[in-house]
Amino acid sequence: MPILSASVFDNTGKAYDVSRILRADFTFDAAAYQTYSLVFLPITYVLSYALQFASLTALLTHTCLWHGKDILEQTRESLRTESPLTQGSYDPLSARSTDALLGNRAGDGSKLQLTGRKSSPYYDVHNRLSDRYPDVPMSWYLSTGFTMLVIGMFLVE
Repeated sequence: MPILSASVFDNTGKAYDVSRILRADFTFDAAAYQTYSLVFLPITYVLSYALQFASLTALLTHTCLWHGKDILEQTRESLRTESPLTQGSYDPLSARSTDALLGNRAGDGSKLQLTGRKSSPYYDVHNRLSDRYPDVPMSWYLSTGFTMLVIGMFLVE
């Protein structure tokens, strides 16, 4: 077997003939698989699969260990609070409050005093600007997720 290859091989070192282990309706035939050959992968396949699984595991572990606390805090905060638009009040963004949120001194040298949810350390200028727009209903997220799940299952099947 070659070390670098994009093919899989049978026990004789030839390219694996998948048609020999499939029935007429393209389902797997275990008896034909046992009589023909096991699948032999070149080292590049093994390394590729191993590195993909290891990197995915490392990514999830790193995210949980380094950012897990922040993710949990933000999730709790977003579930606990409502945006000003859902409460029926609109708070336009003035030039003075923009300067204060950006850390600039306002004309009189004072800083904007934030209260409630707006005093959160995560409530920055981006959050304030996004508060101008209405929240998307949860049903949109659920329907999009369900639709993508169905499409994904259809494509995999």
